[in-house]
Amino acid sequence: MSSDMHVAGQLTALGWTMFALYLAAAGLSFRAAAVCRFRDAELGRIWNWLAAGLAALGFNKPLDLQTRLIETGRQAARQANLLPCLPELHLLFFLGFMLAIMALLAVVMLRWPAQIARFGRQLPWAAGGSVLVCLYIVIRAASIDSVDQMLGYDWETIPFLWLLEAGGLLLIMVQSLRAAK
Repeated sequence: MSSDMHVAGQLTALGWTMFALYLAAAGLSFRAAAVCRFRDAELGRIWNWLAAGLAALGFNKPLDLQTRLIETGRQAARQANLLPCLPELHLLFFLGFMLAIMALLAVVMLRWPAQIARFGRQLPWAAGGSVLVCLYIVIRAASIDSVDQMLGYDWETIPFLWLLEAGGLLLIMVQSLRAAK
């Protein structure tokens, strides 16, 4: 899985910039949580969850855990003599990833529907930014080697795909600055 953010396992300047944006968005979200917690504990919790997720995604930039997982899967496929089935295994991995995301969203929506509705209503920029970051993650997951080819589109050729991720983070940061006032 190649990207304009990684070259031979190392972050590029763009990758380090995105890492910094994630940490800035997480820090500002934690700050918004601390300020909001006194006025509205539930809103503070929403900001804390968002901040924790952003921090995890940010630290994943230099760690590149998804590539390590893919390489581990390839090694297991090699050992099990499944290399001819690698495109189908990539597709199964992608479908499993999508099912896990949908299951997580379903659990969150069923368990905390009022909080999710409130998040979208009271923090529309942060909610929109979260959707953009999630969309970027799904597109990147679809760009795993042969999955994008099976889907009929090379997602890696989308120019400025990183703007989707950066734009989402900037929306979250603007909303967190407004919430902290």
